[in-house]
Amino acid sequence: MRKRILLYSLSIILVSVLVTAFVSVFFSVSSYLDEKESTLYAYSRLINESISDDFRAGTDRPMSAYAADFSRESGCRITFIDRDGVILADSEAGDAYGDMENHGDREEFLEAIRTGVGGSDRESETLGKEYLYVAALNDADPQRPFVTRVAMEVDKSDIVMDQAIKSTLISSLIGIALAVVLALFYSKRLTRPIREMEGRLTRTMEENRKAENIRREFVANVTHELKTPLTSITGFVETIRDDKRIDERTRDRFLDIISIESARLGRLIDDILIISDIESGRETNTAGDIDVAEAIGEVIAILTPVAEDAGVALRFDYSYEMHMGGNSDRFKQMMANLIENAVKYSDADSVVWITAVKQEGFIRVSVKDEGIGIPEEHMDRLFERFFRVDKSRSKAAGGTGLGLAIVKHIAALFDAKIEVESALGKGSAFTVIFKA
Repeated sequence: MRKRILLYSLSIILVSVLVTAFVSVFFSVSSYLDEKESTLYAYSRLINESISDDFRAGTDRPMSAYAADFSRESGCRITFIDRDGVILADSEAGDAYGDMENHGDREEFLEAIRTGVGGSDRESETLGKEYLYVAALNDADPQRPFVTRVAMEVDKSDIVMDQAIKSTLISSLIGIALAVVLALFYSKRLTRPIREMEGRLTRTMEENRKAENIRREFVANVTHELKTPLTSITGFVETIRDDKRIDERTRDRFLDIISIESARLGRLIDDILIISDIESGRETNTAGDIDVAEAIGEVIAILTPVAEDAGVALRFDYSYEMHMGGNSDRFKQMMANLIENAVKYSDADSVVWITAVKQEGFIRVSVKDEGIGIPEEHMDRLFERFFRVDKSRSKAAGGTGLGLAIVKHIAALFDAKIEVESALGKGSAFTVIFKA
C-alpha cells in the first residue's frame, strides 16, 4: 500500500513539474518572439521615415541600396514590395530580386496594405527558412506606395534551448528531487495533502496564467509604444552626431522631431503612472467641492488654441450652477481627455459641443463631436489601453492611446457611468453621469 501511494504521489508530482516546465517554456518563447516582433515593427517604421525624408528632400536612391544598407545595419532581411506584390528590392536576393515570385498573397503584406502594419511567423517560400516577418506601409509618395518588410530568421528549437530549457531544467530537477525526498518521508500521509496541493497548484497556475497574459499584453503594448519614439530619437541623435555635413535647416528639423517624440514619451509615461496610481489604490477621490461649469470652462480655455489650430470650434452649454464632490484635478483631466479626443477625431470647420445638465439627482456631462464616428465592431474596445479607432490620425495628433482608458478609470473613481453613442460619418457623443 505504501509503495502504491508512493508511486502515485511521485507520478502526480512529476506530471505537475513537467506541465509547469512546459508552460514556462511556452511563455518564455512567446515572450521572446513578441519582444523581437516589437523591435522589428519599430525598425520598419524607422526605415520608412528615413526613406520618406529622402523622398521629401528630393534624394533619388535605388531601393536595392536601401535594402542592402538597412540589412547590413540590422542583420535582418529587408524587402520592398509595391502595392501589387511585385518585389522592388530584397537584401537576400540582391540583383536577382527580379526573379522572385509575386508576394501579393503574403499574410503580412496583405495586412499591411489593409491596416498599415502586418506580421506573420512562417517558412519563406523563396528561401525555405523560417522567418518572423513584420511589414509597414509607406505612402509618403501617393503615386508610388510600397510596403517595407523586415524579416528575422528564427529557429524555435534554438530559442527554446537558449531562453527556457536551462533554467526550467534546473528548477524541474530540484523540484523532482525535493518531491522524492518528501514522498519517501511522508508517504503514509500523502493522500490528503496531495489533494490540497493539487487544488492550490491548479489555482496558482490559473492565477499565474491570467497574470502572465495581462502582463505580456501590457508589456508588449508599452514596449511597442515606447520603442517607436525612442528609436526615432536615437536615429536622429546618431545622425546629428555622426554626420557633420548636415545643414542647419535639416539639423533644426531633426531637433524638432526629437522634441516632439520626447514630449510624446513624457505624455505616455504620465498617462501610465496615472492609471497605475488609480488601479493600485494609491489614488483616491478626495472629498472636494467641484464647480462643474467653472472646471469645464477652465479646460475649454486651455484647449481652445489646440481646437483652433485644428479648425474646430468648442461650444459649451449648461443650464445653471452645479456642484458635486470629488477631486477637481481628476475631473478636469477627464474632461480634457474627452474634449481633446473629440477635437482629434473631428474634421476642420466642425463643432465640438460640451453640455452639462442636472437631472433627477444626477449631473450629465456630454462631449459630442461631428467627426468620423466609431465603427460598431470597435465600440466594445474603446476603453482598452492603447486601442485606437483610427491609428494614423491618433498617432499624427500625438495621442498615447491611453486617453479613454484614463477616462474610464477616473469615472470609476467618481463612481460614475459612461455612455457612448456614435454613427459613422456623423460623430460621437461621450456622456459621463455623476451622482449629484
